[in-house]
Formats: sequence, C-alpha cells, structure tokens
Amino acid sequence: MTGVALPAAGRRRELSRWADVDASAIRHNLEVIRRVVGDRVAVMAMVKAAGYGHGAALTAAAALEGGATWLGVSSAEEALQLRAEGFSADLLVVGAAHPAHLDAMVAAGVQITVWDPEQVAAVAAAAGRGLPARIHLKIDSGMGRLGAPPEAVPALIRAVERAGARVEPVAAFTHFADAEDDPDFTLRQDHVFVDAVDGLRRRWPGLILHAANSAAALGLPETRHDLVRCGLAIYGYAPGGTAVATELRPAMSFRARVTQVKTVHPGQSVGYGRTWVAERDTRVAAISAGYADGVQRAQSNRGSVLVDGRRCPIIGRISMDQLAADVSRVDAVRAGDEAVLFGGQGDAWLGADEVAAAGGTISWEVLCAVSSRVPRLRVEEGGED
Repeated sequence: MTGVALPAAGRRRELSRWADVDASAIRHNLEVIRRVVGDRVAVMAMVKAAGYGHGAALTAAAALEGGATWLGVSSAEEALQLRAEGFSADLLVVGAAHPAHLDAMVAAGVQITVWDPEQVAAVAAAAGRGLPARIHLKIDSGMGRLGAPPEAVPALIRAVERAGARVEPVAAFTHFADAEDDPDFTLRQDHVFVDAVDGLRRRWPGLILHAANSAAALGLPETRHDLVRCGLAIYGYAPGGTAVATELRPAMSFRARVTQVKTVHPGQSVGYGRTWVAERDTRVAAISAGYADGVQRAQSNRGSVLVDGRRCPIIGRISMDQLAADVSRVDAVRAGDEAVLFGGQGDAWLGADEVAAAGGTISWEVLCAVSSRVPRLRVEEGGED
C-alpha cells in the first residue's frame, strides 16, 4: 500500500471502510515545523511504515509540497518503491540495508546508513560498478540499537578512507531514546554525538549533522543541527506537549460503515466470549472494521467511536472484521451511516492519542496499525480532491 489516492467522491459510497488523509494538514504541519526550526535547518519527512499509516506516496507528495526537502524511510524496499513512483528528492534509508539491495539503491541514488567497516566495504563494492554511494554514518549515542559506539568512529573513518571515491560521506546522525519525556538525557546524548563526530567533521567539513526527531526538533533547539527528522508532528500529533501542539492538524480520519442496528435486551451478550452482557435495553450498531483493519483488540469494552458526532462506547470483543458500539444515545443511526474509529466527524473529534490511551499504547502504533486493506483517500481541507 503506497497511499495512491482513489477518486474519493465516487468511491467513498462504495467502501465499507476507508481513511481520509488531509494533504492540506500535512502541508500545514510542515509549515509549522519549518517556522519553528528556522530557515537554516532542513526538514526530513519520515514516511516509513507507509507514511505512518497515511500512505507513503500521498504523504511524501504533501510533505514536499509543504517544504520538506528530504524523505526518510526504514528499508530499501520502501525507498525503491518511492523512486519507482517518481520521487527524486534526497532519500535516506535510516535502517539496515540488505546487501542484496545495495546495487539498486546506489543506482537509484538512495542514501544508505552505515555504522561499521564491513558495511562500508559492501556499499563501496556496489558503488564500484558505477555511481558513488552516498552514505550517512550512524553513531549510537545512547539508544543502544543501531550505530557505531563513539570509540569505533576512528575505525569507521579508516574504512571510508579505504573506500575512496566509491563512497561519498554526506552526513552523520544519531537517534534519541527519550526526547518526548527526558530532555536531560536527550541533551547528554546530543553532547555524546557532537563529541563523537568531531573527527568526522574535521575529515569531511561539509558533513551534515542530524539527530532531532519531532519532540527534539520542536522542543530542544540545541539538537536541531543541520537537519531534523520529523515523523509524528508531520501527521498532526505533537509529542511531549510541545508549545506548538495546538497549531498542528491531525491528517487522518479512519472511517467505517454501520452495517446493522438492533436492540439487545437484558441478559443478552454481544461478541465473542460474551465479555459484554446487556444490563438494559441497548441499541447496538455493528460496524465494518476490526483488528484486520487496524482496530486494536485492546479497544474491546474500553474504547469508543464517533457516530453522528457522538462518542459511543465499543462493547464486546473486537473481531477480525467487525466491532459493535452502544448507540443508544444516537437516535437516527441506521445501516450505511459512517462511524469514525479515530479522526473527525462534523465538529466532533476523537484523536489517535485518545484511542491509544484507551488501548494502553501510543499514537504512533494506532496510526501505523491501519491496515493495507483500508483505502486511503486524499482530501483537502473543506472538501475532497
């Protein structure tokens, strides 16, 4: 799923479930981010995981329209798909690249992350067939995952020097572990990073530095360096209660059809396992979305949906393709009406962050969980494309 837009007005009436993605909100959020970080700092739009569930191509296009100049993904497959769809912007794979993809990545001008001499040698071998490989050197400053520890940087420099003209060092970067909640540790990580790359910058003075994710980019100016990598904020959710939280506009609304409305009576149950039993006459709507669509099972008997602009509790266990909601407070609901799993309906709003809190998870997971069988429809504020 790449997020290629369908003809929204014609198709929406035919769909059982879909996600509206507001391209104008993504552009707006980029404008907010760019204003906060300033003109001298470039913005990389993280569009990995199918654009955090919004659709990779749709999101990449809107982000570039909003002023991002880089795109970031997690894998070679994601990068090569964007190139196949015509995106020519600077494009970085921030994760590990399988050796089988290196030739294609170099040929497509995809920038590659490396952190040890063996990787540098493999990338140089792929580049030896033609174009030089553009690389970003990753430093582990405290995340404890991918990256060269600071003491390994001299060996990394020697490996790049051995590769010669076959590789072009473009940038050095790191990944923060807790920028949302622990600014002190984040600043310590940044100091470790800056110290570690001092030798890299002396060897390659034009090396770009990047470290800040959305939380750091918006809240910790010291960490912005030359480039910030923003994900969640682009999609309209401000991590860590940053000052511009109210300016960001969530971009996606996940919707599904009501398929039946019935009244259940005291003692009758709804759903697998009979985890919800009626205590009174209750109007129940069956809704055509379930955990195969990205509605987490943890929302069972805990979450809510919007129907006719009102919050209606989810009752019973969420199943693969369906869920049920108590719509006793909604007088006119009927089969064919729209329910909102998260997002907007009229003046009402149910945020992915609220859904996450009900399910004991984070908004990143709620957004990314929307599955590939849910069509993404590109819309603009105030109407459809």
